[in-house]
Amino acid sequence: MNTLMRKAAEKGRVHPIHLDRLSSDFARRIEALRALNDVSAFMLEMMRAYCRLVKRHSMQHFSPLVQRAMIHIESDLTGDLSLRTVAAKNNVSPGYLSGLFKKESGQTFTAYVNGRRIAMAKHLLKTTHLQVQTIAQHCGILDFHYFCRLFKNIVGTTPTEYRAKQIYN
Repeated sequence: MNTLMRKAAEKGRVHPIHLDRLSSDFARRIEALRALNDVSAFMLEMMRAYCRLVKRHSMQHFSPLVQRAMIHIESDLTGDLSLRTVAAKNNVSPGYLSGLFKKESGQTFTAYVNGRRIAMAKHLLKTTHLQVQTIAQHCGILDFHYFCRLFKNIVGTTPTEYRAKQIYN
């Protein structure tokens, strides 16, 4: 069922990074299943998780250019993700990519990049014990103070406060 759901999500144009993460998690959990009566509830959970994934990360309603830009951003959050660089990689002008990106996604290119970087930071804060400064670097933001300001603007708390809340939830 995990494989079938993954294939369906691929057809829903979900980026492979998201598919790999969810599918690997379910594969580990499938290996850990011990009781047959747990399978039914687990399959329902898996189906709902894949549906949420497609709803949240499907790129089918974006043009090929915006899809390529999003894939480039997702695949290398630590790289140079300036509008000028991503536009050049796609052989279009920065102004054209910016306008199309805003029209199709509802947010500016920079807001999207920052949102993806902060989403990665939140994931790392929840799942690792890395220092906040190291997490900032893993997310492609080398200026620690800028990272903390950006995180607080987007999330509403500092990275340290966010991590502390995750421990108690």
